[in-house]
Amino acid sequence: MAPFITNHDCMWLVLKILLFILIVGLSVAFFQPTFAYHEERERVEMSQMTGIFTENMKIVMFPIVDREYHLQVVLREGNQPENATVKVGYGFNLVERDPHRYSLDESPEVTQSHTKARHISQHMNSKIIDTGQHDFPIVVRFTVTFDEQGFYSYRYFENHVDGGGHSSNSGMHHVVSGYSKAIDDDGMCNNPELLPLPKHDFSTLICVTPDTHHDLIAQGWAPRPD
Repeated sequence: MAPFITNHDCMWLVLKILLFILIVGLSVAFFQPTFAYHEERERVEMSQMTGIFTENMKIVMFPIVDREYHLQVVLREGNQPENATVKVGYGFNLVERDPHRYSLDESPEVTQSHTKARHISQHMNSKIIDTGQHDFPIVVRFTVTFDEQGFYSYRYFENHVDGGGHSSNSGMHHVVSGYSKAIDDDGMCNNPELLPLPKHDFSTLICVTPDTHHDLIAQGWAPRPD
């Protein structure tokens, strides 16, 4: 015989359903603004960083050949006087290393020979900024495209026109011909537990585990990070 359900049971069931709906609704109402806040905060922080970015302001670690990127250099109040004329810009050097493939396990003498490089091409651009005409932080924007795959050294600089001082930061970019299917349009792994890694000839960018990342560099499949 089927169990007998009283009106009291029905009312209790309805109350539990309404309570569940209320909890879910409050959770959505709380987490959506919180997520939006953190997303907006990240966007603002990115907009005030020096570097290369995609159209949606995601920082780019491994640019692709022939794709146009946003590049910006940010002048901060602590680094520049209020009324100064500053030459702000960037420079990229395509560097040839011979050979491209070498191991982390090689002797210091052999490793030293690999670090010898020659500059194949250079690309620079700059703008003159009067800091008295802007509020800090001053974001100086450019567009940049890489014509060839390879190993690029970069420098972002802020030079006073009157010779009163200068500052710069530098580093390296691996520019690749394309991304594997495991990479999103911003050059990051779809799986956040994996690491992006370019092939030694810069033909592609793949995603690997941290252990595989080290092994492939040691085997010469990928370029050294320096």
